[in-house]
Amino acid sequence: MTGAGQELHRAEQDLKGLSDMLRSLALGTNRVGDALTFARLYGRLHWDNISGFFGDEAFEAQMFARWQDRNAPPVTRSEQGDRWCHVLTRLYASGGHSRLFRLLAQGLADRGIPQSVVVMDKAAPSVMGALGDHLEDQIVLRGTRLARAQAMYRTARTARVVVLHNDPDDIATALVARALQRDGVRVLFVNHADHVFSFGPGAADLTLEICATGWRTTAERRGARAQAFMGIPMVAADHVVPTNAGDRSGPILSIGGGGKYRPTENLNFPEFLVDLLSRVPNSVELIGLDGSDPWWSQVKRKHPGRVTFHGVQPPEFLQNAYTRASCYVDSFPMDGGTVFSEAVMNGVPTFGPNRGDALGISPADALRCSDVVALTAQVAEYLQGAPDTRDMDSIRSRIAGDFTVPAITDRVIRAATGEGIPLPTALRDLGNRSPDYNAEAWRARGKVHVPKRVWRSLTPGGRVQALRKLKNAGLSGDVTRLTRRRIWLG
Repeated sequence: MTGAGQELHRAEQDLKGLSDMLRSLALGTNRVGDALTFARLYGRLHWDNISGFFGDEAFEAQMFARWQDRNAPPVTRSEQGDRWCHVLTRLYASGGHSRLFRLLAQGLADRGIPQSVVVMDKAAPSVMGALGDHLEDQIVLRGTRLARAQAMYRTARTARVVVLHNDPDDIATALVARALQRDGVRVLFVNHADHVFSFGPGAADLTLEICATGWRTTAERRGARAQAFMGIPMVAADHVVPTNAGDRSGPILSIGGGGKYRPTENLNFPEFLVDLLSRVPNSVELIGLDGSDPWWSQVKRKHPGRVTFHGVQPPEFLQNAYTRASCYVDSFPMDGGTVFSEAVMNGVPTFGPNRGDALGISPADALRCSDVVALTAQVAEYLQGAPDTRDMDSIRSRIAGDFTVPAITDRVIRAATGEGIPLPTALRDLGNRSPDYNAEAWRARGKVHVPKRVWRSLTPGGRVQALRKLKNAGLSGDVTRLTRRRIWLG
């Protein structure tokens, strides 16, 4: 076995050993708070290490059987009203997950559906204050994880429909959802983090899918009762595509969190920029990341002053950036599924790789090219004056018809009544990405990421239990030492 093969084998053993340890601790402890913390760590481990493991229905069912009377007391429900209740782990001012919730909530409000929102972990007061008065109750929970779960249950149990927008490691929300589903509340799970492990699909009556790859992954790798296509709302019903996009001398724009640009062997965005900027005079604006990761050093050195990192910015900043951009280039190796289509609908010439590994998230995926070599040539030729012969009008027309806020809202309302909404054939044909796309990148790195911070919620007794388990977990020396430090310090 080669050195790289040995590292991968060791990483796979470490991941399995740490996973088995956390799973066993979550199911074996007699403290409900520690059980929830170990389960969160188990979920976070697989969220951080995208290794091709997408869910553990048996684990969730065992956790619920063990703790249902304390986590969500089965008392008699009040008369069910017409209210819908959105449950989120966190709510941010920006980001695709929070944006989807806000647009869906507005779409439901436009249909006259009363709604409330419960946030499990955190949301800034300014973010909550900007939601608007169409959400009757706006609650950010406080207290222990158990207290929050019980409060969430008391609030959500009188709703007719509960929509889960939870983070992949949010075991408490998944357990509450099982109690709600048991009690007759209609529970819908929005599969937004569809590329990673997640708690929750099996807790819902229905999993709402946003793309072809997510649909396939749920069907093949998760335990879910049923699926329905939702899609992502890209534009308002009255959206008009701007015609004042920047000229070809404007900046090249890309938007995404820092992790979306982490290079793999075959997809390296910084190297793409090094090559592209040697061919064209344009500057580059990157929004959503600060450029501190080491892989940006080469392009900074070779093209000083031509790449600007703006960090996370509000929607108004993004809109202004679209108007100035010469073109938009999608993030990679991890795509910007929503923002790629938004750029198309903002009138910006839009480019991206991975045509052979597309998510199938919107008709915009048809604009992708085969690989980075083709991408570099395509963008350079466009910026040098070549005509863009792609059928942008047809793609924009299809997005404007099927991916508006009212269209997505209509599908969700129909799904809530039990109607099956199939995956559109066009998206199925575009979505050719394997569920193991990200797992291949993880395997290439050959390293286990050990979760941080969540360990701080353990009781002293829970820490002792974890340390004892660690001795027999069979982990490598480096991972053992790192895990021991996490147990003590977080």
